[in-house]
Amino acid sequence: MATPLTGLQHRDGGVAIMAGPVNQLDPSGPSNKPCVKSSTLKSPILIFLFFHKAIRSELDYLHRAAVAFATNQHSDIKPLLERYHFLRSIYKHHCNAEDEVIFPALDIRVKNVARTYSLEHERENVLFDQLFALLNSNMQNEESYRRELASCTGALQTSISQHMSKEEEQVFPLLIEKFSFEELASLVWQFLCSIPVNMMAEFLPWLSSSISSDECQDMRKCLRKIIPEEKLLQQVIFTWMDAVKIINKHRNCEDDSKHRSSPDYGASTLISPIEKGHCACESSRAGKRKYLEFNCNHTESSLANPIDEILHWHKAVKRELNDIAEAARSIQLSGDFSDLSAFNKRLQFIAEVCIFHSIAEDKVIFPAVDAELSFAQEHAEEESQFEKFRCLVESIESAGANSSSAEFYTNLCSHADHIIDTIQKHFHNEEVQVLPLARKHFSPKRQRELLYQSLCVMPLRLIECVLPWLVGSLSEEEARSVLHNMHMAAPASDTALVTLFSGWACKGRTRDVCLSSSAIGCCPAKILTEAKEDFDKHSCACTSLFSTEGNLAFVQADDHQKPVKRGNSMLQEESNDCDPSGTVCTQKVSCSNQSCCVPGLGVNSNNLGMSSLTAAKSLRSLSFGPSAPSLDSSLFNWETDLSLTDIGCATRPIDNIFKFHKAICKDLEYLDVESGKLSDCNENFLRQFSGRFRLLWGLYRAHSNAEDDIVFPALESKETLHNVSHSYTLDHKQEEKLFEDISSALSELAKLHENLNSTNMIGDSSRINFDSSDRDDSLRKYNELATKVQGMCKSIRVTLDHHVFREELELWPLFDRHFSVEEQDKIVGCIIGTTGAEVLQSMLPWVTSALTQEEQNKMMDTWKQATKNTMFSEWLNEWWEGTP
Repeated sequence: MATPLTGLQHRDGGVAIMAGPVNQLDPSGPSNKPCVKSSTLKSPILIFLFFHKAIRSELDYLHRAAVAFATNQHSDIKPLLERYHFLRSIYKHHCNAEDEVIFPALDIRVKNVARTYSLEHERENVLFDQLFALLNSNMQNEESYRRELASCTGALQTSISQHMSKEEEQVFPLLIEKFSFEELASLVWQFLCSIPVNMMAEFLPWLSSSISSDECQDMRKCLRKIIPEEKLLQQVIFTWMDAVKIINKHRNCEDDSKHRSSPDYGASTLISPIEKGHCACESSRAGKRKYLEFNCNHTESSLANPIDEILHWHKAVKRELNDIAEAARSIQLSGDFSDLSAFNKRLQFIAEVCIFHSIAEDKVIFPAVDAELSFAQEHAEEESQFEKFRCLVESIESAGANSSSAEFYTNLCSHADHIIDTIQKHFHNEEVQVLPLARKHFSPKRQRELLYQSLCVMPLRLIECVLPWLVGSLSEEEARSVLHNMHMAAPASDTALVTLFSGWACKGRTRDVCLSSSAIGCCPAKILTEAKEDFDKHSCACTSLFSTEGNLAFVQADDHQKPVKRGNSMLQEESNDCDPSGTVCTQKVSCSNQSCCVPGLGVNSNNLGMSSLTAAKSLRSLSFGPSAPSLDSSLFNWETDLSLTDIGCATRPIDNIFKFHKAICKDLEYLDVESGKLSDCNENFLRQFSGRFRLLWGLYRAHSNAEDDIVFPALESKETLHNVSHSYTLDHKQEEKLFEDISSALSELAKLHENLNSTNMIGDSSRINFDSSDRDDSLRKYNELATKVQGMCKSIRVTLDHHVFREELELWPLFDRHFSVEEQDKIVGCIIGTTGAEVLQSMLPWVTSALTQEEQNKMMDTWKQATKNTMFSEWLNEWWEGTP
């Protein structure tokens, strides 16, 4: 085999030795940084470590299953599809919540860290797209498909595992250092409240089942410090965690199958508790829902077709948009931009409502009606219009006093009118094409279920704002019907959740009437009290939640002024958290002696100056299927637009350092493609492949050393760029381990290949059977290892491609903005001066072979300028003149 390139100077001053076996990198292993292990166990961040462990476990299972699928012709991929979809969904929601809550908060305290991780989320989404494009192809019976699937799954495992390890090594310690315990608890609570309700119901049971029983208990203790002390909120979360929902859903499905045979199923068999003279809560307590009885006071139309409640949503959205358009015209007439931030808040609220309405259509309504309906174009158009409107408002805000031109006013009004037209067309199509199908094919029971499921695609923090907003636009009778249908549809395990929803909805009314009492025959507080008694009787692990001191802590009428208790801390709630229109939460809700006022979440989506709108858009992309192009999920509004279009506008000395990326990517492509031939290759091919790999490894190491020792310190020396390169240094360490893995595997592969060749020359006929069996075993091991190497080559390509992409997007433009040409020349000269001559002799032809003639000429000019009046410059001239 070819010997590795020698004489490469390592960053510690020694010589890089790349041959010989090395310890395998365990991509599932967490960071072993001491401060993470000791500090995090006492911090609310602990829940993220548990989530990382669960994700690693799921990735490991899928990768092992994909490799088994690749090496076993009789296996089937279909059983794995659901787990692939679940992993993508749960990880996507996790990333969105980080982008919406954790990273913006970190960016306020520590600059130049968060954006890199948000960019990594985008690249991981691209990986998922590629993986699902493969899963959906019709080539599943071909051997090349099976091997490619195993490789792509391995690349995804490597990428996500590295990302999580970096978070554990850099992000978590910074959060612990820069935020108090109370602040971290608040952030994690906001994180949980930003995940859609339907996903939380799957996420927490899955998380509980993925960790040990001791870890599960630790997580419970952690959650008790994170969730506000209000018992209703704790019951909602712990009910999900204990998977009570799944058990009861199964039980309800069994009950459904019995009731479906009844001719009166879904309609008249339900008796009103009011007619009986009893509260709905006083019915059977044998684990059944206590509020399913029917209230006869509702209109016949709502009984026959609950799905028509969608019309209430349409009216509320159109009314809000008309108000926004009217506000825009008022701004145009008055020229007063002083309240533009409130205007922008209303706009972002209604945009988020519309986007989640689209998600509900794509994920709940359309699949249920089973018709070939797609409003993808309408949804994309709405999103585009909202985004343009938002950008216009923000540009006016940033312009300040200079925004008095008539063009601003005109654009503001025209954008508002355009959005109204777009939404009205969409709603009209939905009312004409979708609702008639739902009325025709679904029973009232099923229609209610669809409405409830559509509500649950929203996160808690949005539902807390949306329900009072919606109910505030309805008549009393309509509002009661909405609450009634919601209670009818909710499964028994959602008692606490639907109680919370009802209380929030009641905050949209100003009358001294408990809507919930008349809608469901009982106030939410009594439902909760009886649910608590059942909860206690079943001796659930959460029983201790109700044995703490103090009464059932509902928020009173002025709950937006009440501090949220969490552990030993008091965090003051922001007022008007859910007041997009400026009317809902400012009203003092008076329920007299009724106890229907439930606790607020105590979160404010805008308390960090960031919007959750982009996360909502990113969630909507999932509903179109994995082949859809990923939406930009970065939530940060940077002072400058770091675009790839900035690169190459003018020749800069530092550009030549980044030209190495082109050569690296070219060789990575070779390794990825050619590794597929290793399972059936001769000795010459294996030797050539190994030699190419070791050359790349050596030159990559020289390049990464130069970045770590010279380029990155230069960036960090600028005060405004502190921390900008730390993530990339961690990348280099992880990538070095990947190279070591591949080197070790290739050495083992070469030995197996040599053994296989030697068995062909055995001449002793008495050993034929033994040698034949031995050869079959060696051949099996060789094929398995070749498949593994192919996956590792895919992983190193994906890892480095993503690293290069982020480096060029985030770091490269910084040199043009913060370094003069002279400073860049000095950096290039320093790199050349500290790189050994032997390495440079190998590096120059390697780099130039990947460049165009024009790029080669520019590179040589820069190198000559950086090394003028040195012996290296003379050597460089001689080498360049002698190069064909």
